[in-house]
Amino acid sequence: MSSDPPHEESTESERAGLSRRQYLATQSLLAAGAVTGAGSGVASADDADSRTPVRNTVSVDTDERSEATVPDTLFGRLNEHYGDATIYPGVYSLHAMNPTFWRVPDYWFGDGIDTFYDIDRDDVLPYPWERVAGDGVDVAHRTDGEHVAGGETPNGAVGYPRITLDDASGGLKQRIVLPDQRTLGYDLGVSVRGSVDAVTVALETLDGDVLAAERLGVGAEWTRHEPTLELDERSGDQYVGGAVADVQTPYGQYAVTFTAEGTGHFDVDFVELAADDAVNGKFNPYTVELLAEQNGTWLKWPGGNVTSQYNWRDGIGPLAERTPRFNHAWQGMQPNFFGTAEYLELCEVADLTPEITVGWWDNPPEWAAERQILPEDAADWVAYVNADADTEMGSLRADHGRSEPWGVEHWGVGNEVWGDWQWGHTSDAGEYATGSEERIGFDAYSEAMRDVDDDITVIASGWDPGEAAHADNPWNETLLEELDPDLLDGLNIHRYQWGLDDADAVESWKAEHDADDWDYNEVMVMAATQLGDQLAGLGDLADEKGYDDFYLNLSELGIFPTVASGAPYPGPETMPGASYVAGALNAAIRQPDTVEWVSQTWVPTKSWVPVKTDDYPPDPNPLRPDGSVTGLYSAVFEGDTEWNSVGVETTGASRDLPDTGPRIEPMSDVPYVDAAAMQARRGRELAVFLTNRNLRTDSEVSVELGERYADCAVELVQLAPSASERPLPHALPMSWDEPTNYTVEHVVREVGSDGTLALSLGPASVARLYVDGDRGRADVIGDNGVWPGLDGVEDIPIENERKPGRRKGRDGADSQPGKSERSGRGQQEE
Repeated sequence: MSSDPPHEESTESERAGLSRRQYLATQSLLAAGAVTGAGSGVASADDADSRTPVRNTVSVDTDERSEATVPDTLFGRLNEHYGDATIYPGVYSLHAMNPTFWRVPDYWFGDGIDTFYDIDRDDVLPYPWERVAGDGVDVAHRTDGEHVAGGETPNGAVGYPRITLDDASGGLKQRIVLPDQRTLGYDLGVSVRGSVDAVTVALETLDGDVLAAERLGVGAEWTRHEPTLELDERSGDQYVGGAVADVQTPYGQYAVTFTAEGTGHFDVDFVELAADDAVNGKFNPYTVELLAEQNGTWLKWPGGNVTSQYNWRDGIGPLAERTPRFNHAWQGMQPNFFGTAEYLELCEVADLTPEITVGWWDNPPEWAAERQILPEDAADWVAYVNADADTEMGSLRADHGRSEPWGVEHWGVGNEVWGDWQWGHTSDAGEYATGSEERIGFDAYSEAMRDVDDDITVIASGWDPGEAAHADNPWNETLLEELDPDLLDGLNIHRYQWGLDDADAVESWKAEHDADDWDYNEVMVMAATQLGDQLAGLGDLADEKGYDDFYLNLSELGIFPTVASGAPYPGPETMPGASYVAGALNAAIRQPDTVEWVSQTWVPTKSWVPVKTDDYPPDPNPLRPDGSVTGLYSAVFEGDTEWNSVGVETTGASRDLPDTGPRIEPMSDVPYVDAAAMQARRGRELAVFLTNRNLRTDSEVSVELGERYADCAVELVQLAPSASERPLPHALPMSWDEPTNYTVEHVVREVGSDGTLALSLGPASVARLYVDGDRGRADVIGDNGVWPGLDGVEDIPIENERKPGRRKGRDGADSQPGKSERSGRGQQEE
């Protein structure tokens, strides 16, 4: 992350070189080139020989079976306050930014605050509010009077705008984006006072046509008004945005205005604007729906890089009393309307297990003193969440409307504290573990938190073992050596595939290895193979150090690589990116004794409207194929079946992985096809996941399932790139209504009499096999994991390719196939 300094002198983070934010910006700009053409070296991918299918064999050994069950917590998500518009309105239905009128300090503001529109900062009004003014209208930002909301911040000025009229008409407005394809009703909350007769609040088109309006009475004292503004029709002007591709979104463009006429003044404060279909009046229904559709199981919050600067006390109690803060990690102004209670309510609504991460920033400078989190602060947070109402913190929670404890079990301390982009970072693992003369260690935090609730688990901020080895820093080893196993339950590990540092380095890499852009992308996608071995090594080390029930949480997973100028980009919105995610999930399935939790970066929201800027990563379009891969896997876990990982070996076509940056070590003969397999506890059903990491051509795969599954029915779901022309398979999603860059095939087939199934996997394809070993018919899971788009119609027929005749059924008896195939959810049985 890149954090804006409080003053003009440079910070340590800036001096360290390329920041995380700059890194992301560079990647997205390079990714934008992927839309227009291919870079050098691509021609070789069009040679006839490169189109010849490769061959791989996947052998499943059910006799090699894990003792631990494969956990459903492999399907979590990260919920972080990135720039504006992510949490608001992507998760929390707040469609007006800066609702408490906080004027951010000039030395923090810069050009980095994200908005839906390019807006010049007003000389008076807090950003991004704009004036509606002409002759006879004066606009002021008052900070010396009694404001309604916003708390007290030591930086900048919280206040309210005063509009003074001299026989004139005027006010203020904000350009906004609304989900008008979903609802035409919007619930407004606003406090007003003044000497004019009335204030008119309206939703208008950007051209000024009024589509809904309400007159609010005005008095000398602050009065709260909560009307519903009902649009007669949509604005007709859809929002277009995106860093990688300009995509017309399903959201309409509007302005919310507060105006009056005549002579006098009026004040406005504490603006809320929520869609009237928000879940519990708070949450984006698309987000809740998609979390359910992809069978998400847990949610990490508050970050991410935001963790180190988040003080939980800013986000509790009545909204009007919460203090806004500048987001130094990702820019933006956070009103803190989404805090502890809202996060835990979302987890309840979406049936998610919460995991809260406490920041490790015990020594902030004076300008950020309010961001400090000490062990006692962390303990108070645990108590606020978990203690009984007759305790000090439990009583405070009860005063805020929640008498019963939430009982959150899973906690972490610190986020990427080894990284110089992180506030409060250190490169000394010992200092983080047990402290120093200047710092308080993880052990003190864990002990204080456990003193409040000894039933919680507390995990530390680990370091990607590949990157730590590249940096010659035994970070994880030091934590395991210096911490008491009674204080440490596991490690948070983040795996991002960034690739090489810049485009020049990519060009040099290609020249050194006689490679092209396809080779480079294949190496990054296939490096997920190394991840499993690296994580297993950490598990073995924990065992050696005497840690019982130790687990790893791969709590951030993503691929956002730097590519050569104009080259195809294998990010998460492409099928290569989806193949990478499949490889990481396969690695986790193969290591259930150690890897218990996985979280994909970003909530899979359908309503994170793309920020209109060219310095950001790709749009988080909900039709990204990596999300469909998550759903493809997680659907198998929706029933009550318990799964155990079984042995898998892949042979055949392969490639070498050269040294490629800090996370990819040299590795020889890595098979193009990666696979993982699970068997149901009762030993009948079998689930196999495969992906072809060859980005040029198909892989003809022979899946050896064994005699146990000979002649059995098998459900096959395959996600494949939709286009056959280049760039294949790196196309980007170009619609919010339906998938455009991948297709879904859903068929019922039959395992051969020799226990083998043959299938063809296209470049970057991902497949799920579900084999029923005893019914003589396909036991269809009924959920292929693919969100069908905003139209809500899933038109993917299940084709039955089984041959007519009698097939082996339960206990080897014959059974008649045909109409017995089922297509309901959760059909697995014990």
